[in-house]
Parts: sequence; C-alpha cells; structure tokens
Amino acid sequence: MDSPEEILEQTQIDIDAMSYDFEFATDMDRRKFVFLSLAAAAASTFGLSSARAQGAAGGRGGAPQTPPAPLPPLGNGEPPAMQFQVYPGGTGALMEKLIRERGAKAFERSVFTVDRWNGAVPASDDEIAFLPAHRLSALLKEKKITSARLTDIYLARLKKYDPTLLCAVTIMESQARAEAQRADAEIAAGKYRGALHGIPYGIKDLFSTKGVPTTWGSEEFKDRVIDEDAEMVVRLREAGAVLLAKLATGRFASGDQWFRGQTKNPWDVRRGSSGSSAGPSSATAAGRDGDPHGPAL
Repeated sequence: MDSPEEILEQTQIDIDAMSYDFEFATDMDRRKFVFLSLAAAAASTFGLSSARAQGAAGGRGGAPQTPPAPLPPLGNGEPPAMQFQVYPGGTGALMEKLIRERGAKAFERSVFTVDRWNGAVPASDDEIAFLPAHRLSALLKEKKITSARLTDIYLARLKKYDPTLLCAVTIMESQARAEAQRADAEIAAGKYRGALHGIPYGIKDLFSTKGVPTTWGSEEFKDRVIDEDAEMVVRLREAGAVLLAKLATGRFASGDQWFRGQTKNPWDVRRGSSGSSAGPSSATAAGRDGDPHGPAL
C-alpha cells in the first residue's frame, strides 16, 4: 500500500470488520483509536465506501510484508498531532528526555542580545517602518529614535491602509501613545527591559485585552469587552512592548471573513488574506507606496 487512497481503503475495511463501535471502546490503544478516528473521517471525506474499499482490496496481491515495529504507546495527555513532530512518542516524550538530560536547565531561556546600531538612522518613515524588529530595538536602546515616533509611524500606516485592507478591528491610539511615552521615560532613565522595550505591535483579536472589545471576528461579540488581559498581552506589556491594535481574524478564527467584511491581501486586494490570522498577516505585508516590488495597494 503506497498511496493515501490505498491506506484509507484498507483502514475502512479494518474498521468495518470490527465487532464493536471503536468510539466507545475503553480497552483500545490510544494511538490506534486516534488513527482509526482520523482515518474514518478522512475516508468519509473522500467518499470511500466499504464496498469500494473491499472491491479495491480484492485485486491486491504480492508477497506478505514484514510488519513494522510497534510504535510507543500514547498516554491520554498526548493530544493528536496538530503539527509535524518527528520525535518518537510525541512532544511529551521529547520534554521528558530533555528534563532527564538537562534537569532544570531545560527550562532556561536563552538571552537575546541587541547588537549595536551602526551608521545613520533612516530618514523616511517608510524605511524605518520596514526595519526588522531587532534593528528597531537597537535604535531604541541607543536612544536614536523614540517609541513615540515609532508608534506614530505605525498608527499612521494602520489608519491609512485599514480602510482598504480591513485588517484592524480596534486601533488603540490613545493607549498606544501612553505606553510609548512610558517606554521612552523608562529607557531614558536607564530602565531598559530588553529587546521588545518600546516596540509597537498588534495582536490578533482572539486575545482578550482589558478595556477594548475582543470580538473573535463575530458580529455577536463585536461589543464584548473581557475584563482580563490574555497571558500573551501581560507578558508583552511586562517586556515593554506597545500594543497598537487588535487585528482581525475570520469569524471564530476561520478564514478572512468577519463582521466588517473580508480582510484583503495587500499584494492583490481582489483577494482575501485567508487563514485565521488574516489581519496580522495583511497588516504586516502592506508595503511601501510606489515600490515596484511591493504590494499592489
């Protein structure tokens, strides 16, 4: 069995041959249960019926193959894979190995060092806006630019492009300027917090933030304010980053359609930005005016 269709066909035969409903089996290996569940869903999606599978299997021959070595069992705490993880046994087994080998050091964070800025500071706002974050960090750390100026640059770009792109749900202008002024005051006083201190950012509108709506892209929640900051927001604030805006996600994080319309792809505004992170990707990709190699806004 080489093709995905052949694998699904054989799996459907195995499922049909079972004498009980595997969804309610309590003595089945969890790896087998997860595989059969996903395979059954895939077979149904691709329209593979039992009859078709049995017919296809009837003509299959060849010499018997050596069965593969058994895979490590999965515990109930191991979720089905949502990303490619090549380590045998899954993420949990990898973490256990790291802890055995490194002990407490397995949880130590690496230190990011901001390299010094060399040369002149770009004069135009566009050039500054498209510097990578670690270079903006160097400018801020060495007081060659202020967080207030950076914040104004990105706020102006958001307000300019959002009517076309529909990438922002809430632009937090007053809060952002207040956070930027606080960051500038701390940096001037020698209280530098690290590489994110004074860096403006926007966050996807799935993350709750006090005082402004958290909508999940849904009309039903467009005025809903959660009186709690998400852990991500808390950590970025503690690092000194400046929150500019809640950026659009598709309705309930699905696609690019939300209650104001469709978030556009800045490289071709006839198309949507796609994905649940439509707003962050659209806002990040919106490019310089008149740049022949940039987005066609």
